[in-house]
Amino acid sequence: MSSKMLITSLGLASLALHGSQAMRLPEKRQNTLTPYTTENWRSLGCFSDSQQDRTLSLQAHSGEHNDDGACQLQCQALGYAYAGTEYGGECWCDNYVNTDSVQKPDSDCNMACTKTATQPCGGADRINLFWNGTFIGNPPVKTTTVNPGVDGWVSQGCWTDSTAARTLTHPVGTTGGGSEMTIPLCLSACKNAGYTLAGAEYSGECYCDNTYANGAPTSDSTCSNKCNGDKSNFCGGAGAMNLYSLNGATPQKAASGPVTPVTPTLPSGWTSLGCWTDATNNRAFRNHVQQPAGGMTVDYCTATCSSQGYSYAGLEFGSECWCDNAVQNNQGQASDGSAGCNKPCSGSAGETCGAWRSLGCYADQPNARTLAVEKDYFGSLTPATCQAYCQTNGYPYSGMEYGRECHCGFSFDNGGGPAPDGNAGCSFVCEGDNTQLCGGSNRLSMFEYVNTDGTVSSKAPTTGTGSGSGTGTGTTTPAAGPSQVPSNLPSGWSFQSCYNDNPGNRILSKQQPNSDTMTIESCISACSGAGYSIAGMEYSHECYCDNALASYATVASSQTNCNMACSGDSTELCGGAGAISVFSTGTSTSSPATNPSPATSPAATPTIQPATDIDASLSYAGCYTDSIGSRTFPYRLQYPSGTKNTPSTCFAGCFRAGYAVSAVEYGSECYCGHNSTPFSADSSQCSMACEGDGRYLCGGPGEMNVYAIRGYPDM
Repeated sequence: MSSKMLITSLGLASLALHGSQAMRLPEKRQNTLTPYTTENWRSLGCFSDSQQDRTLSLQAHSGEHNDDGACQLQCQALGYAYAGTEYGGECWCDNYVNTDSVQKPDSDCNMACTKTATQPCGGADRINLFWNGTFIGNPPVKTTTVNPGVDGWVSQGCWTDSTAARTLTHPVGTTGGGSEMTIPLCLSACKNAGYTLAGAEYSGECYCDNTYANGAPTSDSTCSNKCNGDKSNFCGGAGAMNLYSLNGATPQKAASGPVTPVTPTLPSGWTSLGCWTDATNNRAFRNHVQQPAGGMTVDYCTATCSSQGYSYAGLEFGSECWCDNAVQNNQGQASDGSAGCNKPCSGSAGETCGAWRSLGCYADQPNARTLAVEKDYFGSLTPATCQAYCQTNGYPYSGMEYGRECHCGFSFDNGGGPAPDGNAGCSFVCEGDNTQLCGGSNRLSMFEYVNTDGTVSSKAPTTGTGSGSGTGTGTTTPAAGPSQVPSNLPSGWSFQSCYNDNPGNRILSKQQPNSDTMTIESCISACSGAGYSIAGMEYSHECYCDNALASYATVASSQTNCNMACSGDSTELCGGAGAISVFSTGTSTSSPATNPSPATSPAATPTIQPATDIDASLSYAGCYTDSIGSRTFPYRLQYPSGTKNTPSTCFAGCFRAGYAVSAVEYGSECYCGHNSTPFSADSSQCSMACEGDGRYLCGGPGEMNVYAIRGYPDM
């Protein structure tokens, strides 16, 4: 569905214009070193680590004479159950594994130990973990605190915020993107942009201003989201932000009063063309202009487009500016006039820069999602928070499910559409507001960002290259179909093939931040700049890098599997669902071998994954009941971005956290625990396929498949 864009043009309102090198295939990664274990110890694999948030808390050794066996013996002597080797010469111990740590490919932990070069001792920010079989009990509760402020900034507590009436009106990007956001990064970004107020929200969003426009202090408990880049600090919450002021100055409210309409000053020869349709996957204009520190205005957008040689400018979503020399993808004037272009510009409330409506209840499946992107809001989901998240990330569709899940997408996938039972299935109250409904079991409360009058804009005939002047008409030139290989690839880079990919087993391990302006060139630039020789684009807006393909990488059965237009350029293809477009740089004439069929084919009907396939010490306990209000197992495992739920991944996560029991539920959820007396359910109630592997069962709505260490007394 289209969104709306306010377009200005150089010229009159008629839209008339003014006046082979062979390449080397990427090598496959090979694991050359095997972890060593002493008596009673077992290897758990390779995991992430960071200096700010250690996987194991005690450093027992650093320097020469370190290897896997020596570290295990040292931790054993100190009374610890877990040992870890890192960066060749480091040994770490603890009785618990930091639950923020995530499993990584074994090839990431391939640095030779300083004592025994044939043993692997982790890597940079990578640690080989070992466990001696001792259960210590529940891990201690990790504390998260309010950062008091750094570099002259002082915390002003938790303040309310709203997408419709922002407390601080200028969103800014932070180093590393929202997935790496910390309080210091947000404060630094605001200070560098010349602001004296900064606010952190939704774990990864940063806002700045010199005065606050709306909002007020609220309970600190409302700001309960941990920062994406530092779990020890809070970064706001749903409709709330942690507010900071430079030098501790008391925040001042912006001058109140009615907003006065502003007449923009356009470059010479430019005129307004009114409200036009646009879509994130079929852009009217292809060239994005970065929002300035003071916010977007019509003046800034048109002047920037003009200075860059473009004859069209369009403003959208209050803060976006786009340029081009022709209207693309059959976008045209909105059928409802200017009704859909009603959003105030972020830099000038008196100007408009380009609104959500309900579509009703839609069907969904955990292993075949209607909307591709998911974000969980535990205890805080409302339609407004979900819509704000989707809008911030450029998605035109927003759906709430199961009371707590937020889903976004560019389109309805996997046959998803209006539910056959109407709105009956969307009966779950929102966990963040019990006066509203947020979907149900396999049901989405669906919204789209379109016109304020509730109509869906039809696409008017578009003008490609205009001719004549005054009220003359232009001729429409159909745009060429998306290309797998653009003509302006960076020097030395070439397309290799469309490969199969899987969230649980990535063939390229270095993921870059998702982007709604992704192009083949921008992904290659990001990978090349980070020192990688391979770049891959997937699912329209994802970018992955590496220096070698995983050893299990296979070419897709058809190149048409990479059929999704890039989110930032609809004339290019950026992979597909479970398919990645791979580019590399090098000098060889060899060609990839085709793979006629996937390595494994999903079973027609999902079954219970045998416990012994997961771990030799594991047993399957059965199908048991669960409820949102009274959880059978209290600890929910939150997977890192890109990891999907299976019994194996769930058990591995629970096991690392020190739990003996793991439970998979509702296709995508994982819970851990020790002591419990669950109520048995009919096995037919655990009938939902796992989100990460459709061959296996992962519980159902309010039902869970439970696995436990064999002989564990409470199961």
